[in-house]
Amino acid sequence: MAGDKQFADGEAEGLPPGGTLTPAEALALAGRAEAAARRPQPLPWWYGPGVGLSLAAYGAAIGQSFERQAQWLILLCPLGLVLVQAAIVRVAVRARGVAGLVERGLPPQALRALGAVVLAAALSGLVAWLATGDQAWAGAGTGLGGGLTLWAVIVLINRHVKEQSMSNAQ
Repeated sequence: MAGDKQFADGEAEGLPPGGTLTPAEALALAGRAEAAARRPQPLPWWYGPGVGLSLAAYGAAIGQSFERQAQWLILLCPLGLVLVQAAIVRVAVRARGVAGLVERGLPPQALRALGAVVLAAALSGLVAWLATGDQAWAGAGTGLGGGLTLWAVIVLINRHVKEQSMSNAQ
């Protein structure tokens, strides 16, 4: 109700008296709105933990499958990971977060981030293997190390998207 009174005289915030725009002003306003709509948005808070924990669970399940010699389960684990990751990626595409950046080409830091995730996963798996000598723990260590590193990378990318979004808005 109070909002209705604010614009009752036909003057909206940012509009000249009388509430009308010239064609040039309208085009400029539309251009700014279109640029804002294309700008990547930060991902939901649960995206990083979802990806990281699903990768950690996958590593633990693969490790357990190898330890127990359950070949049928070894084949089902990747399917489960793909289904979970597909759901998470679908949300990312709708949120236009990191997926919006990828549409314009991979950022230069993407290969370094991937390298960090693979290195952390390999080192975690190796440490778990050397500490226990158990395939189950090696798989769990690999998944946990890779998953937590991926979570951290996603948090950093999300922070970068927020900073970029704020600097573009100014």
